[in-house]
Amino acid sequence: MATVTLEKRPRKKGCSYVVKYVDPETKQKRYHGTFKTWREADKEITRLKVVLDGGEMPESPQARNRMRGKTFAEIAALCEEEWKRRVKEGSLGKNTLTGYLGNLKRLVAVWGGKPMGILNEKVILDFRADEAHKNSPASANRYLFIVKQVFKRALKEGVLKADPAREIGYLNEEQHERKKFLKPEQVDVLLAKAGESRAKHYLPLAILLAVEHGCSRQEILDLKWADIDFNGKGLIRFFRTKNRRERLHHIMPRTRDALIARRAHLEERRTKRSIAVKGDHVVGHLDGTRMGEFKSAWKNVCKACGLDDLHFHDNRHTYCSSIVLAGGKLAMAGALSGTRICV
Repeated sequence: MATVTLEKRPRKKGCSYVVKYVDPETKQKRYHGTFKTWREADKEITRLKVVLDGGEMPESPQARNRMRGKTFAEIAALCEEEWKRRVKEGSLGKNTLTGYLGNLKRLVAVWGGKPMGILNEKVILDFRADEAHKNSPASANRYLFIVKQVFKRALKEGVLKADPAREIGYLNEEQHERKKFLKPEQVDVLLAKAGESRAKHYLPLAILLAVEHGCSRQEILDLKWADIDFNGKGLIRFFRTKNRRERLHHIMPRTRDALIARRAHLEERRTKRSIAVKGDHVVGHLDGTRMGEFKSAWKNVCKACGLDDLHFHDNRHTYCSSIVLAGGKLAMAGALSGTRICV
C-alpha cells in the first residue's frame, strides 16, 4: 500500500497543501507537489496512490503542466520523427511522407505556436470548412487526416485529456469530384503545344503516358527504363505507391514512339555533354536521376492551349473515359488505371 502524506502550511493569505510520498524502492519521503486548495490536494493524493500501487513512478503536477503546455509545432515534430522512422522501416512510402510533410507544414504555419489545449473542436471544424470552401473537400480531408494524427499523438503523450479531432468525420468528396476529360482532338492540340515548348523532350511523353496508359504524375516520375520491354512483348510496368498496385500494359504506338525519341535524346545529350549516368528514370534529369516535378511546364502548355482549368490528373480521367466510351466498364477502367474507380 502506497504511503502518501498531506501537510497544511499557513501563508499570509490562507494556506497551501503539500503532498509527499514514500519512494517504494528507497523508502525515503519525496516531495510531489503543492496545491492551493485541499480539494485539489486530495484529488492528487487519490491519483498518486493508484500510480504507486501500480508499480509506476509518479510524474509531478509541474511536469504534467509543462507537457500540457506543448504547442502544435512541438507535437507535429514528434509526428514527423515517427513518419521518417516508418519510411526507414518500409511501412510508409517516401512519396506519402512528402505529402504528409507538405500538409503538416501548412498546419504548423497556421497553428504552430498555439498550445494544443486551446485547439478545440470548433477550431478544427472552422479550418476544415475554410479549406473545403477555398479548395475542395478532398483537400480539407487530407489536412484533417494530418490533424487527427497530431492530436492522437498529443493524447498519447499526455498533452491532452481528450482528443477533440477524434469524432470529426471526413467530408463527402463524391459530389465534388472532377469529371473533366479531353476529347481526342483536344489531346492532339495539347501534344502539339507540348512539342513546341521548352519541355518538348519529355512533356509530350508524360502526357501520352497519362492519356494512353492512365498514369499518375507519380507513376510517370518513378518510371525507369528497366520497367520497359521494347523487344519482347512490348510491355511497360507501372507501380502506384498510393495503393501499392502494380500493373502491366502493352505499349501504345504513340507512346512507344515518344519513348524511343526520349531515349535517343538522352543518349545524344549525354554523349555531347559527357554527362555521367547516375540513374535510370525515363522522365528525369539528363543524368537519369528523378525529376521533382513538372508543374510549371504543364501550366505553360495549358495556358498556350487556352485550357485554364485543366489539371494533369484530368489526363487520367481522359484515359478512363476513353475506355468507358469504347464500351468498357468502370471496373475495367479502374483495374487498368490502378485504382478502384475512375471518371
